[in-house]
Amino acid sequence: MPRSRWFALFAAFVLPLWSPCAYAQIHNIWARSLPLEPGDTQPFRAIQPPRWLEDLTCLTYCFSVSDAATRDIATAAGSQMSEMGFVNPIYVAYSSEYLHRKDPGVAADALSREIADYKRRHVRILGVVPPGLQGEIYSTHPEWRKISTNTTQIPVIDPASADIGGGLCLLGPWGDRLIDILSEVLKRNPDVDGFSFDGLHHAGVCYCANCRATYRKEKGEEIPNPDMNSAEFRRFVRWQDRQLEQLIIRIQTRLKQIKPEVALVSWTTNAGRFGHLLDIPRNMSARTNLLLDAPDQEFWMDETNRGNTLMPAFANAVIWAASDHRIAFSSPYLFSHGNPYGPDSFPGEEAIRRAMLAITWGARPSLAIAQPAPLKPAVMQIIREIKRVTPWITHVSEAPWAALLLSDNTRCFYGRDPGRVEERYIANVLGTFRACVEEHLPVSIIEDWNLTAKDLSRYKVLLIPNSACLSEPQMQAIRDYVRNGGGLVASMDASLFTEAGEPRKNFGLSDVFGVNYIGAPQTTPAGKQKLDENFLKGLDASYWEKRKNIFDFTPGDSMRRSQPRLHDLIGDQPVVFKGQASEVRIIDNSTAVAATFTLRGSSGPPQPAIVNRAFGKGKVCYFAVGTDSANYLYAYPYYRVLLANAIRSVASEPPAVTVSAPMCVHFTQFLQQNAHRNRVIVHLFNDLNTTAGHAKPDDDVPLREEVVPIHDIRLHFNFTDIAGIRLEPEGIQLTGKRVSGGIEIVVPKLNIHTMVVIDRQTATITRH
Repeated sequence: MPRSRWFALFAAFVLPLWSPCAYAQIHNIWARSLPLEPGDTQPFRAIQPPRWLEDLTCLTYCFSVSDAATRDIATAAGSQMSEMGFVNPIYVAYSSEYLHRKDPGVAADALSREIADYKRRHVRILGVVPPGLQGEIYSTHPEWRKISTNTTQIPVIDPASADIGGGLCLLGPWGDRLIDILSEVLKRNPDVDGFSFDGLHHAGVCYCANCRATYRKEKGEEIPNPDMNSAEFRRFVRWQDRQLEQLIIRIQTRLKQIKPEVALVSWTTNAGRFGHLLDIPRNMSARTNLLLDAPDQEFWMDETNRGNTLMPAFANAVIWAASDHRIAFSSPYLFSHGNPYGPDSFPGEEAIRRAMLAITWGARPSLAIAQPAPLKPAVMQIIREIKRVTPWITHVSEAPWAALLLSDNTRCFYGRDPGRVEERYIANVLGTFRACVEEHLPVSIIEDWNLTAKDLSRYKVLLIPNSACLSEPQMQAIRDYVRNGGGLVASMDASLFTEAGEPRKNFGLSDVFGVNYIGAPQTTPAGKQKLDENFLKGLDASYWEKRKNIFDFTPGDSMRRSQPRLHDLIGDQPVVFKGQASEVRIIDNSTAVAATFTLRGSSGPPQPAIVNRAFGKGKVCYFAVGTDSANYLYAYPYYRVLLANAIRSVASEPPAVTVSAPMCVHFTQFLQQNAHRNRVIVHLFNDLNTTAGHAKPDDDVPLREEVVPIHDIRLHFNFTDIAGIRLEPEGIQLTGKRVSGGIEIVVPKLNIHTMVVIDRQTATITRH
């Protein structure tokens, strides 16, 4: 039989019998497997982004609503991809088998002309289909509507007054219909390169008939009332997460059957934006981002999103972590204020800073080109600047040293209350992040799935601030990591709960920390009633409130002698500490108490505040006081020094690159490695704000109008196999000076952002 005939028969009769999973494996659309989470019924694998996506650095929006002149300017500046609407909440833009309300304002050949225009400009097409709102579906399938309260009553919206309808449940038949629509769009328009959704998430609890029936069938119980303190409800939250993940897996498999190189480059949640960190119960698991080829998040930098803090930098570090340090986009919203949102009086200087901040922390800026006239020049300048720096922000990986865990399970199942999760948990992570930024310690955000032996082996120190919810495999990975020589800094309730939020009687890592958990310390002066020792089981609001008291903090003599900066800040007397605290007892004499605390005004015995311990070949520092949280919420300078000294003291090696600069300078580093190149790229970002704090704190927004250059930033490299050093994109060659232990250079001037590119003499491949 001729080979061509054989292939024809194979395609006609065999391929249709293959399962989507079999097709996906053949085309290798999946990357590495991740550790199992509660509720998993099969291995979870991240998507393998198509190769072209690695070189996509300039994602723009609003081409579809821009005139030809604006498109010309954006294309010339460097725009590479933009959105195109195929379905909106009211109409469909083409003749569809599944939707029948064709937009009367769209000509029959409008889509084909749009596609031709994008292709002529070499701008990739990002198809847009709404995942949760579609008026026609809402009207014709009321049983597919989302029911957000525990009732069987289907919500009704008058289509005459709200033609977009209301929320649809993605976890049932509408999710399958959405896949059909996406497949239809791609089959009819093979030039589409990707799809974007305005929030592909389950959007909280749903009590629709489908969710009720499916949950009853799979779990043998009814969907409970929303209550994060209920184990039954937390179990339901995890079930919703798994259902959404399976939907996106089906989307990816179906679409990549049609076009293997198509990508989901989609807006996301639970990936760093402050408002999304408060979403409890969560809209999606953090690992759902790994099913997107490239997640894209908004960071707003307004007063409701902690704009005048380190939160915007943290948000961009987190979105890159949510992509497993691969490809992530971040959209700096160009708002001058919220409520109402608007760009009024927005300085172009600020727009450029926000984009460069995203690049500094590993994300790639995505930008809306439809802006008021005063802002358009700044946006086009950003696009041109992204094009200039592209050679040094693609094909990069992190340069690992310190790993800072942001635990999604801890945030959701320990934080539990959106009104309190900031103080209960997020503050611990942000306070640690702040210490690293201001002390110029290279830090990478990691997620729950990175707590494996392979991933942790890349880091010299692991930071788990109040990481309460840890599984047995995660704790074993941490234990082995330290035993083999890794450094560990932990605080407060780290490992005191299971990954599902169930309390343990003692730290799961007590053998590593060198202490046992006793409970909350006495928080009233001596003579008054002590707290109930079983308070932990209730986990009501007072659990955290009772720990926000004022204590006397006393460093030990060895800490004072070995840390001159600390002594300069607090002297020889006890100093005030305000924040969280736990009462612990040391296990044995191998645990050294470095500092103690007592309730201010109390005559009680001092309690361990900081303990140090060797564990195997590694070193551990455990904080029984929430110095990390306090460094974000109260911020006495000595908090930062304590945290930074602890990180340095337990790290198995010093950083390969150290920086001497003012605290407002952000320092990050990346690797660009292949068989022919071994390159370290250091980003320096000037975060100085000359009007910071001059307005009402809860309404102040960073709107920088001027640059104060920072001069003579010193970098020290703890390696000498250097072939060349230069500043990019300026192209300025720098000369290194040999000093003790390595090479030192001076960056003469930093305006907003620059990169120090160090080419090393040896080539290697270490990217995972």
